[in-house]
Amino acid sequence: MKGTTKTLAVMMFVPVLGCRQAPEEPPSVDTLRIYLARHGQTDWNAERRLQGHTDIELNDTGRRQAAELAARLDGVELDAIYSSQLRRSRDTAQVVAGGRKVVSLAELNEQMLGEFEGAYLDGRDSEAVTEFERRSADPNDTMGGGESIEQHLARVSSALEQIRGRHPSGRILIVGHGGTNAQILRALLGLSFEEAGGISQANSELYLIELSPDRDTRLWKLIPPENLDEL
Repeated sequence: MKGTTKTLAVMMFVPVLGCRQAPEEPPSVDTLRIYLARHGQTDWNAERRLQGHTDIELNDTGRRQAAELAARLDGVELDAIYSSQLRRSRDTAQVVAGGRKVVSLAELNEQMLGEFEGAYLDGRDSEAVTEFERRSADPNDTMGGGESIEQHLARVSSALEQIRGRHPSGRILIVGHGGTNAQILRALLGLSFEEAGGISQANSELYLIELSPDRDTRLWKLIPPENLDEL
């Protein structure tokens, strides 16, 4: 992977699953590496509102984060770039693509949160948030006209099936959403509903997933310097 060591040196590699160190270079020819990013910040992220399927665009911070993601991946020879069909994901991916094609899949959209979309998490909608948290504990709850977590997992898994069918090996980028990316990791790593519920990815953070037929799936989380207090 030409340039990867140089480019990702600005990130802190944190082994998460099946590995103890940064990924070695180069990967074997039958290995698929998935760079899994979350879209840049939106005003609703900054205001701590539940976005779900609501199509909110990037704010100035989000556009800066997209440019930083592009810089971090500079030198990584990506075979394809995928996003959801929501603007915050698609626009982040297009900044990284720099004119290359971005494949936008509806199956990668964030979970539809029904009656809870737009609720504030800062205390002003405390009753709605309490109800949302209670109902989120049931993976089959469709959130009052929205979509259950299990339904979300099913369509995300469909997207992964399409993507892996096209790319059995190589290097790809997926720009998703907080909930979508948790379900991607759940599907690829065989996580339980409870384990996936504990996944948290900031707008500026990046996962690297390595899929190989001759070893267990491996996962790293690449954390930028401003988020090192997570360690």
